Amino acid sequence: MSEHTAKISWAKQGEFSHKGFDRTHVSEFYPDCKVSMAGANNGSLADPEQMFAVSLASCHMQTFLLLAAKKRLVVESYEDTATAVLAKNEEGLFFIESTTLNPVAVFSADTPVSAEALRKMHDKAHHHCFIANSISCPVEIKLES
Repeated sequence: MSEHTAKISWAKQGEFSHKGFDRTHVSEFYPDCKVSMAGANNGSLADPEQMFAVSLASCHMQTFLLLAAKKRLVVESYEDTATAVLAKNEEGLFFIESTTLNPVAVFSADTPVSAEALRKMHDKAHHHCFIANSISCPVEIKLES
C-alpha cells in the first residue's frame, strides 16, 4: 500500500456571496509542482473534471507503456485527449457520467504492432489501471483505425 497526498488552497478574492465567488485555487503535489485551477469550463485554468480525465489518461498511458516495455516494443510517442462528461443523476446531483480516452501510440519503425495487438494492449492497460479500477463510470477507449 502507498499513500499519495495532494494539497489544495483557496482564498477569497473579491466578493463572496450566494450570487457567486472566485473559484480560482491551487493544487500542490510537491513544493515545486503546483497547478492553478478554477471551476468548470473557465477557459484558462484546469478544472476538477479535466483533472479527473487527465488522471485516468495518465494512469492508462503509464500502464500501457509498461506493457509495451515488457513486450520489448519501443514506443516513440504517446498522446491522448481525454474527455469526462459531467451530467446530473436521478437525484439532480452532478457526477461523471462517462469518460473517453483517445490514445495514439507511435511505435518504432522496427517494432510494428497490429491493430488487434494494439487493442489487446489497451484493453489490458485499462484492466490494470488503478484509476480505472477506482471509478464507476464507463470508459470508452477510441483507437484510430
